Amino acid sequence: MKNLLVVVTICILSACSSTKKDFVFDGSTIESTQQGITNVSKRLKPIEKIEFMMALLAIQFSGVGSDSEIVGDPTMTNEMNYFIIGKKIDGLNYYGVLDLAKSSPTKVSAL
Repeated sequence: MKNLLVVVTICILSACSSTKKDFVFDGSTIESTQQGITNVSKRLKPIEKIEFMMALLAIQFSGVGSDSEIVGDPTMTNEMNYFIIGKKIDGLNYYGVLDLAKSSPTKVSAL
């Protein structure tokens, strides 16, 4: 019984740790992007989740040339735009998303 408990614990821990590198985002639809982000977010530590969400926002706003492109567009200011994000993170894993955000001219920081 102890052996079974050890095996189950190892499997659970390895599943959580491998999610970051193994899960590849499917940005083909809004729904698949949202589901992928939700699945990965659930498995992150609180500080990692904040870093991940900030990276997604940086990706969402990368390529925005001026304030006028954002002002008046509720999909850019009131919510995470899974359509835009999905196009940019399709085929990436967690680390790829963080790297893409770092290369973005848009920088996001927590207050």
